[in-house]
Amino acid sequence: MHTIHLTSYSLPLVRELGFMHDEKGIFRHPDRKMKNIHVFVFVVKGSIHVIEDGTEYRVTKGSYLFLRKNVSHWGGDFYDPGTSWFYVHFYDAPGTDRNEAETEFKYFPNSSLIYEETYETKLSLPKYGKVLSPDFLMTKLKTLVTLYETPHPLRPIQLSLSTYQLFTDIYSDYIEEQNNTKKHVVVNQMIKILKNAPNEKLTGEEIADTLGMNYAYLCTLFKKHTGKSVKRYQNELIIEKAVEMFKSNAGNVSEISDTLGFSNPFYFSRVFKKITGVSPTTFISENYKY
Repeated sequence: MHTIHLTSYSLPLVRELGFMHDEKGIFRHPDRKMKNIHVFVFVVKGSIHVIEDGTEYRVTKGSYLFLRKNVSHWGGDFYDPGTSWFYVHFYDAPGTDRNEAETEFKYFPNSSLIYEETYETKLSLPKYGKVLSPDFLMTKLKTLVTLYETPHPLRPIQLSLSTYQLFTDIYSDYIEEQNNTKKHVVVNQMIKILKNAPNEKLTGEEIADTLGMNYAYLCTLFKKHTGKSVKRYQNELIIEKAVEMFKSNAGNVSEISDTLGFSNPFYFSRVFKKITGVSPTTFISENYKY
């Protein structure tokens, strides 16, 4: 994986980008170590042989490769004749050299509420891969090159925003591939089961029986891939339902607490505050007071 912080406060800062073509196959990837600059390469046609810190990559048509800053990389074989590719050189945003223990972004379906901690995570892009729609990506890269060559006063900001979108599109392709793995299928099945019962907390036995698997294993798998316990996820779904009820004036705090099966309004308020960061009464006054 290529760790780069793609959050609301951190954009890839473009230094240079362009399109290259080697008609005769007389060039190969340069031998270099770029101290502060990451490199992204997307091959349109042909093949590029790159070695990074001893690991070999053959980047072929429709494939991409990220090369990390401050790591030696060099060319192996010469480019295939007719090889063409796009490249992007970019910096990390200031202040994004963070501890490796920082929480990884979890892309499994969540409730509709977006919590603050979501924006404090890192997103690790795949090191190497093949995109699902190479023509679409190529069109976006052409647009980036045009923008790069345009003397617009906001060019650096626009380039960073567009490159951010490009990289998240690549990450979306990666998600599609991952969702087909057995473990991801199981987690998605658990999420579907929990979402189909938003007004109640299913027991561990009910979840295990539905899937025909050991509940302890399911809990471990769920936590690893979503970053949340099953209990936390169930609470988020219930609080999401509470928010919907507040929006539609379906009752006061006590009435909604009772409707959602809480033992008393005080426990409901405690869970609500733990999930949203504010009490139900504060949430209502800040969001739905007309």
